[in-house]
Amino acid sequence: MLRWLLLAGGCGLDVVPGPDVSPDEPPDGTVVEGGDWYCTETSTLGPRQLRLLTREEYRNTVRDLLGALSIPVSGDLPGGQPCGTATFALDDPGMVYGSVAVAGSFNGWDAGAWPMAYDSGAGQWVRTEILGEGTFQYKFVVDGAWIADPANPDQADDGYGGANSVLNLSCTAALDLGALTANFPVESRPQGFPFDNSAAAGLVSASHADAHLLAAGAVAAAIAADLDGAVQRIAACAPADPGCDAAFAADFGALAFRRPLTEAQIARYTALIQAEGFPLAIEAMLSSPYFLYRSELGADQGDGTFQLDGYELASAMSYFYWASLPDAALLAAAADGSLLTDAGIRAQAARMLADPRARDRLARFAEQWLGAEPVLTTEKAVEFPAEIRAAMLEEAGGFVAGVAFDGSGEFSDLLLAAPAPSAALVGWYGTAGSAERGGLLGLGAVLATTAHSDQTSPVRRGLFVRERLLCQEFGPPPAEAGGVPDIDPDATTRERFATHTADPNCAACHRYIDPVGFGFEHFDPTGRWRDTDGGLPIDASGDLADIAFLGQGSSLPFSTLPDLSAALAGSDRAPACYTAQVMRLALGWQPELDEVCAYDAIRLGFKASGYDLQELMILATLSDPFRLRVSP
Repeated sequence: MLRWLLLAGGCGLDVVPGPDVSPDEPPDGTVVEGGDWYCTETSTLGPRQLRLLTREEYRNTVRDLLGALSIPVSGDLPGGQPCGTATFALDDPGMVYGSVAVAGSFNGWDAGAWPMAYDSGAGQWVRTEILGEGTFQYKFVVDGAWIADPANPDQADDGYGGANSVLNLSCTAALDLGALTANFPVESRPQGFPFDNSAAAGLVSASHADAHLLAAGAVAAAIAADLDGAVQRIAACAPADPGCDAAFAADFGALAFRRPLTEAQIARYTALIQAEGFPLAIEAMLSSPYFLYRSELGADQGDGTFQLDGYELASAMSYFYWASLPDAALLAAAADGSLLTDAGIRAQAARMLADPRARDRLARFAEQWLGAEPVLTTEKAVEFPAEIRAAMLEEAGGFVAGVAFDGSGEFSDLLLAAPAPSAALVGWYGTAGSAERGGLLGLGAVLATTAHSDQTSPVRRGLFVRERLLCQEFGPPPAEAGGVPDIDPDATTRERFATHTADPNCAACHRYIDPVGFGFEHFDPTGRWRDTDGGLPIDASGDLADIAFLGQGSSLPFSTLPDLSAALAGSDRAPACYTAQVMRLALGWQPELDEVCAYDAIRLGFKASGYDLQELMILATLSDPFRLRVSP
């Protein structure tokens, strides 16, 4: 199907009259309900395929599969100190104290107090002892007076109206899930697809294979450190119990592979446990394609489509809502067939959304949808502390999840509600202009990632609105297009970027982009408020022209960033684009531009719900594109 192309000035702008659609002309002269776009009747489904777990999905799957795992502390601690070593220290820079000792449950309290030595270089009284594993209580004895350790916040009632300091020493450490996937290749994201879970990009390389084997070995080592506890949690039996090997193979295998094992598989893994032990069998299961890949093959429906079976659908739902494996309740719904009904899907989806993991998943979705992750590394010409960067990223994901789960739950509040920044961000942002910082557009991570290192960028910020929030696509700029205008201390950003709309080579695109980006001008490259630019007062007015579809010739002027947010919140186009973004995450692929009508039922159901964010996620899992596949 032909697409509307606007080639004025050679811009290469692909004019898209709706989320993911640009037909040559309306197929029947009608407009889809809402009046914002035309669409075709095409309804293409995704291909049958196996989908490799992403790094996030792998970490979460191991976490939920095995629970809290501890591993032995390898060798000695830094400095050659053996495990269970405790160093006690009390600050005394001027050596005011005459004598200091430490007494506690490890040395009989006052009967065996250990004198501490003064380190003049550190200005501290110190003592190091090997205590071994355990929980201990202690106090310092300073010139005969008993005091709790002021540097240790963990305390317990001493029974005399005071407090003892508490020390916990362990020779094991929790399995580091981040380190588990540190060597996994970073997921690639196709153009226009902002998420890590692109099915087409999940191809296994030699690097993948090596990293997966190392990770499986690390998990097996952690299991070996607490074998009895791990086996008991999973199979409710002790490793030495008769039949525990087969029970563990069946139970652990069903969780790891996300469906019941065949009798042959159970026999094979049981034999491996008997010959080599539980850890090696676990390592083998975690290296299996049945663990590393999610199946989306489906059963032939006789009409060219394949419906995901109950277990495939359980995995599709759990990785959409939680980025992790199905739990026992979801697998039970797959087993009894209830998950293949609309009522069963809705019931499980509502239950899963009430799980804290759904909040984490939506926060992660928001970080990627908004393109906020680069805030951690984007280069700035001024000091931009790491803790501020991290707080901005947390704010972005937390804001979207907070609206969905704690606030009104309505899409409009993503644009209209005021985030509650951390104390560090309040100090960074400043109080001036706080009333102007509402919703997604005023998030520090968005503002910082859509600016240059030393100046704001109406282009990047305008494209953020057009592409991320309105799903309007632009082609590459023409070869003769100029770069970013030079900084002129005597000119405002608006004045410098006026060349984009004056130059016919650029105007075809930039007349849609720059007037939107000017609305952000009160915010500098690090998200801080500013009143002037080039020594002149900021003019944050602009025009959100052709919000429904580019080329329609409409105008929607605004005066401030909150005005721009309100214009987006009041449109049908922005929630329609949000629907498309959610479906991209849910499906792991990006529909062709003429397939928008495949999502009419989802989009219109979203609108009928009052644009309820949780309801949209449920509608996504009820849709045919989520449940059906076709042969590639």
